[in-house]
Amino acid sequence: MTVKRLRVAVVMDPIERIKPAKDTTLAMLLAAQRRGWELMYLELGHIWLRDGVAMGRAHAIEVRDDERGWFSRGEPQTSRLGDFDVLVCTTII
Repeated sequence: MTVKRLRVAVVMDPIERIKPAKDTTLAMLLAAQRRGWELMYLELGHIWLRDGVAMGRAHAIEVRDDERGWFSRGEPQTSRLGDFDVLVCTTII
């Protein structure tokens, strides 16, 4: 039996400005990464509609439980938000 690797996109405030010791979104990302899920990062301003389809400029992200270097972010890629298995929005609108 093959286990599907979930694709998770998280829309959050700029990750470089969070307080890693207190940030619940980072805690969720760490837990998801431990499960082997693919993580993508977006900010609210990186989302738009194109012909009625929700799109986003997403970055692959790797997170660490380290207050001096808690993330690595890949190059942006345009993605259809509907292609993700999970979409979490933790930013304050």
